[in-house]
Amino acid sequence: MPQNSRKMIFHIPLPLNENAVSASGIRPLKMIKGFEKAGFYVEKVCGNASERKTKCSEILNRIIKNGEKYDFCYSESSTMPTLLTDSHHLPLHPFVDFSFFNELKRYDIPIGLFYRDVFWAFDLYKKSVPLLKRLFALPFYKYDLKKYNELIDVLFLPSMKMLEAVPAKITVPKVFALPSGGEDNAVRKELSEENRLSILYVGGILPPLYDLTPLIEAVRGREMLKLTIVCRKNEYESVKERYKTEGEPNISIVHGTGGIVDECYRKADVFAILCAFYDYWRFAMPFKLIESVSHGVPVVTYPGTAVADFVESNGVGWVVDCSYGEFLQKLAEDRGLVVKKRENVIKAIPENTWEARALFVAEQLCGVKK
Repeated sequence: MPQNSRKMIFHIPLPLNENAVSASGIRPLKMIKGFEKAGFYVEKVCGNASERKTKCSEILNRIIKNGEKYDFCYSESSTMPTLLTDSHHLPLHPFVDFSFFNELKRYDIPIGLFYRDVFWAFDLYKKSVPLLKRLFALPFYKYDLKKYNELIDVLFLPSMKMLEAVPAKITVPKVFALPSGGEDNAVRKELSEENRLSILYVGGILPPLYDLTPLIEAVRGREMLKLTIVCRKNEYESVKERYKTEGEPNISIVHGTGGIVDECYRKADVFAILCAFYDYWRFAMPFKLIESVSHGVPVVTYPGTAVADFVESNGVGWVVDCSYGEFLQKLAEDRGLVVKKRENVIKAIPENTWEARALFVAEQLCGVKK
């Protein structure tokens, strides 16, 4: 550990996956790097319950016997209840994580936790999870909230709108929004070389949560618009009859990750978050929102959501309350609007990096500023 480093504990109730492709797996890795860039030595508590128990014991032993100091503990929740995150999904080690938090509190180490999701409180969860599995899991989701209220000093959410969706009263002293971050590596680029507005969508495409019908219909038949959808191949195969995009001259479907996605961002003029409205979208903050900003690509979305609030407050795109097709056509006809908005996006990048997110956590938990 560098001698001048501050020290923090990063806790997550499951193994870290360096090859993660989903947002829930990528985010903790990015936050760890963000803390390291911000000058912290990161002590990781992760793995299965047995591995976490061993690590927790090691840390507490150093605190108690050696007087080792930590500035704070930052935790990220799983999409599963904390006690059910092992591969067998049984609560065989019920006291590991929250007992650890309780001990940290005894030694005045502040604890912050990012509460990732509350999908379990929505009707779609009921429809997508078998009854017995759901009835088993729900008490454990509620138990998490109870323990957060008892032990957490600062609760972080993807957006403040999510607080309205949590089916319990939150009594944690402080609550803040902590959306995903991005990289500060946007390339200043020209508009797409084609005489068309290049629109990009990256992410899920399965209805009802990700129903792309409004976006596809907005583009269909408009020669000055070109839509690229980057999605998983198996998802596309299951819904291609619904969307009927095959043979459409201005709609392309791309499957891939990493460099393939980066190339799509490089060619994009705007990024679209225009799904059919589902109540869950009021508070959701898609990982790809900040990713598009970090690539210097302005965002087009609809009103009444946390995404819209972010886009408006940061000036990184447009919130459209009229015909999507007409608005996109307007951008295609006046490309200067896109150029001007991209300047705002570039300016917003430094405040929305992973390092900036880590520093915000540190400031709220122990007053550390850059």
